[in-house]
Amino acid sequence: MAGSLIKITETTVSSAVASVTLTGIDSTYDVYMVTMNNLKVSADDVPIMRVTKSGTAQSDSEYDFAYKYLKADTGFANLSNTNQTKVDCMATIESSVRGGNGNGEYYLFNFANASEFSFITIEEAHFQQNQNTVYGFQGGFVHTVASASDGVFIALYSGNNYTSGTFTLYGLKK
Repeated sequence: MAGSLIKITETTVSSAVASVTLTGIDSTYDVYMVTMNNLKVSADDVPIMRVTKSGTAQSDSEYDFAYKYLKADTGFANLSNTNQTKVDCMATIESSVRGGNGNGEYYLFNFANASEFSFITIEEAHFQQNQNTVYGFQGGFVHTVASASDGVFIALYSGNNYTSGTFTLYGLKK
């Protein structure tokens, strides 16, 4: 497995930014992976994700998702929807002041294939300081447009800022 991940691009946030775009996906690799580590936000908010085409985030109503919302302190929940303009890629992260942070791994499939839908699997976990517990998502989403995608756009649902964190795009060696 050593050497299987090839770093394409990385963005480290050290001052407030509203969004991060990771591009560089082409036919070099069949599968790509995005990691988000130690995300902190200016105010409680939900990270969202969209695919990019020619570097532009797609905000059409073509996103379908399904996942389990895992909660360490209570039962799980099933979440799903169709025809959305964005996808929650993590549950609410508490503000940096309250001590929350988030981490996630996202596998990207069919992105370079112009005749298939782009889809992403989600594995994320984050700490809620005020609840003193961990939450997470396990599942995925699809952009139901048969055209090539070249990256992902990551922002916050309510328009707040990321105050720190590392966003990395990898190719998985064939």
